[in-house]
Amino acid sequence: MRSFPDKSLTGLSQIPRSTWGQRSLKSDYTSDAMISKQIDRLVERTKWPAAGMAVATLPFTIYAWGNLLNQCPTYPGYSTMFGIGVFLFVLLARTTIAQSAFAIRFIELERDLTQSVLALAMLHPVVGYGKNENKGSRVRWLGRGNWVMLAAPYFVPTATIVLWLVSLILFQSLRCLVLGFGVSYHMVAVMIQCQTGTSELRRLGRKFCWMFLPAINLLVAGCIAAFALNGFTGVGDFLIDWISLPRLIVDWLMEKPVESLTDRPFPIVK
Repeated sequence: MRSFPDKSLTGLSQIPRSTWGQRSLKSDYTSDAMISKQIDRLVERTKWPAAGMAVATLPFTIYAWGNLLNQCPTYPGYSTMFGIGVFLFVLLARTTIAQSAFAIRFIELERDLTQSVLALAMLHPVVGYGKNENKGSRVRWLGRGNWVMLAAPYFVPTATIVLWLVSLILFQSLRCLVLGFGVSYHMVAVMIQCQTGTSELRRLGRKFCWMFLPAINLLVAGCIAAFALNGFTGVGDFLIDWISLPRLIVDWLMEKPVESLTDRPFPIVK
C-alpha cells in the first residue's frame, strides 16, 4: 500500500498487500495517475450540480412518461409484452428465489461488473476483488475514484443491457418482454440495496442519494420503456418530450397576458 498513490485512503481504494505483479501494475499506472486524478477532480465538482439538476428535471421526466403512456395504444403488441415482462418479474419476486443466496450473489456480480467497467473507463486499473464485509462493492482499484464510480451500480441497468443483447436473436415482441423483466429487476435491485445500505451509498451521503437516484432511475426506466416500444426512435422521442417541457411552458406564458393565464388550458404535444 505504501508504494501506491493515495496511500492514506481506505475502503474501496485499498489494495491487497500480498499480490504478485503489483510493481509492474504500479509502474504502468503511474503514467496515467495524473490524468485519472484530474478526471476525479472534474467529476467530483459535478456531484451536487448533478443532484440539483436531477431534482429540477424530475417534472420533465414525469411529463415525458405521461406522453409515453399515451403512446402505448399505438403499439398494443409491444406494450402488452412489456407489461407481461413486468408481471413475470413481480411473480418471481414473490417466490423464495428472490430471497435466495443466488439472487443476492447475482446483484453483487452486476454491481462488481458495473464498477469495474467504470473504473477502467476512468483510468483506474482494477487490481482485485476483496471480501464483501460492508455490504458494498468488492472491487479494488488504484486511486481514489469519484462519485460516478460509486453511484453507477445504482442507476446503470447493466443486467438489463446484457439481457437485451442476448435477446437480439429473438423476435421484437419477445425482446419487449425481456426488457420489461429487466427494467423491473433493475428498479427492485436498486431499492433493495438502498434499503439494506451499502458502503458506496454511505460514502455518497443520504441527501445526495435521495436527490439523485430516484430521478435518474425514473429517467432510465423511461428510456428503456420507450426503446421497447419503438427502438432508438422511441428513445429519441422520449428525450425530446423530456427537454420540450420548458419550451412549452415559456410558449404558454408568452401566448397571452398574465391576467388570462388561468383561462387557457395547458398545451399538449401532439
